[in-house]
Amino acid sequence: MIIKKIFYILFIAVTLFPSQLIGQSDTASSATTAKGSAVVFEKDTLFFIYSSLGPFSSDFRAEQASQKLSELISDENTVVDSIQIVQDGEYRHIDYGSKRLFTISADDSKLAGISVDELAERAISSIKNMHFNTHYSFSWQDILIKLGIILGILIVAFFLFYLIKKLFTKIYELVENWEGKFWRSLVIKSQEILSAESVTMLVLSVFKIIRLGVSLIVIYYALTNIFKLLPWTKDWDIAPILWGVMWTILVTTIALALIQGLSSLYKLSLRKVAEWKGTIIKGVSVKKVEVLSTDRVADLVVLLLKAVKITLYIIILYFFITIVFSFFTFTRTWATTLIGYVVNPLNSLITSIISYLPSLFFIVVIIIFTRYLIKIVKFFFDELEKGTLTLPGFHKDWAMPTFKIVRFLIIVLAVIIIYPYLPGSDSRAFEGVSILLGLVLSLASASAIANMIAGLVLTYMNAFRLGDRVKIADTTGDVIEKTLLATRIRTIKNVDITIPNAMVLSSHIINFSSSAQDKGLILHTTVTIGYDAPWQKVHQLLIDAALESQYINKEPKPFILQTSLDDFYVSYELNAYTSEPGIMAKIYSEIHSNIQNKFNEAGVEIMSPHYGAVRDGNQVTIPENYLPKSYQAPSFRVFPFWGDKDKPKS
Repeated sequence: MIIKKIFYILFIAVTLFPSQLIGQSDTASSATTAKGSAVVFEKDTLFFIYSSLGPFSSDFRAEQASQKLSELISDENTVVDSIQIVQDGEYRHIDYGSKRLFTISADDSKLAGISVDELAERAISSIKNMHFNTHYSFSWQDILIKLGIILGILIVAFFLFYLIKKLFTKIYELVENWEGKFWRSLVIKSQEILSAESVTMLVLSVFKIIRLGVSLIVIYYALTNIFKLLPWTKDWDIAPILWGVMWTILVTTIALALIQGLSSLYKLSLRKVAEWKGTIIKGVSVKKVEVLSTDRVADLVVLLLKAVKITLYIIILYFFITIVFSFFTFTRTWATTLIGYVVNPLNSLITSIISYLPSLFFIVVIIIFTRYLIKIVKFFFDELEKGTLTLPGFHKDWAMPTFKIVRFLIIVLAVIIIYPYLPGSDSRAFEGVSILLGLVLSLASASAIANMIAGLVLTYMNAFRLGDRVKIADTTGDVIEKTLLATRIRTIKNVDITIPNAMVLSSHIINFSSSAQDKGLILHTTVTIGYDAPWQKVHQLLIDAALESQYINKEPKPFILQTSLDDFYVSYELNAYTSEPGIMAKIYSEIHSNIQNKFNEAGVEIMSPHYGAVRDGNQVTIPENYLPKSYQAPSFRVFPFWGDKDKPKS
């Protein structure tokens, strides 16, 4: 409804605009007349003279012209068509035969605000109108004849309207009867877009617009001929204005029909969206994760339809105003300006595209060549990774990282070649934006570049592989991902830790898996036993405890190192080989459990590090289930303290 109101307002403004301009021009004329001298005939002003000419003032010139024109107009035998304009440099002389009536100078035209030729034409037109009105305009015989002709024109016009009504009524009936026969539903992929009824209404709308156009043509020719017959409007240049008004009415009707059709199509689209929800319109999921629900997708479709509707409304309104302005001479320059806002950019765009085609073909060729070159290089490195091809000193693990580097260099080279052929690449704005982007990227990506370089160094250092158990600084776990920017470690607690490659490179790296399969990883643990236990027995107990673990290799055999002889105990280090570095924590736990079992079974107390025991009344440190049933804790032994004087004599 708002769009329709806008169109009605524009239509009224445009149709009333001519009369407003006429009123404005009259006002402007009256404003300027105050500065000129009037040339009159029987108290009626014909035109004005504004400036002096030589020694003659404007008043004198106007008075002389009024006398000569009064004689000319009063004479019934005057042939006004014999009045002519004689050019003389910047002057225009108005002559009747050999008699000079008056002269218009360039100064007159400047003060009047129009050209000297137009000012002369207006003066002659005023003289002719006055002569006609004086002798012919008010002749009752002439008026009656012309009224009769006007009546005949109106009768013919009404008769034509009657025929048009009868003809188009028949056409409307045929169109309605053909519904379902010629006018069928519009179906696309088994979905009804427009029903047969809607198609019939669309065809009826087209014929109604045609009827309106024919009716307007009849009105135009009737009014044009009527204005020519009336003495008061005979010299009016009304045809262009009428033609513009008629076309404005027709274009307004078409625009309103388009708006109505667009509104109906929008409502139909909303109904179809509601019907298609869950069938054609579905939710968006990525790897079984719903990103957008069905209702959300439907809302987005409705929002898109609304945006398209508003855009089409604006386009229709823009072109409606432009086309209507083109119908009138006083607004035609505005129409040219408005249409230039659209045509000039489109023309520049099409011209630029056509002129850019050779460069575009070159870019396409470079892109295709680069694509197939990358495929060839990838095939080569795939073979290196599989081991089909070998290069001396080149590890298979280096294949994919090296391929990525080579691919990056190929793409950079292609971009360097393509860059001069990009549209606007030689402009200062393009260069400025490129420099700005380069500066921003260089400042913002300093740490990223450092991580990338560190990632390359780590790749060719061959410090670890995917799946290796490593320790980087204080983090221990399995390597699950290696990228140019970071390394991801999964700890034994299933915690994923991402470490920037620059930090990895600056830290010490311990790889537990690199030699585990070939030589075996040595796991070691230390126990401290008192000096009262024989070291041979301790060695055997530790070796037996290690061999009882299913993840400890039988060969090479575990071995013991006595690392220190301390004040209260001896330090025994157990060293055992394993091929399973990924379960180090479990193996250590199992070994420690076995050590406790073996030592308890053998009756060897683990009383270190600083474990003090007094056996007077104290239980041994071995668990009860390892002690004999007859075991009893020793009793307390109390000894008296004797001084030297009180010591009994033997």
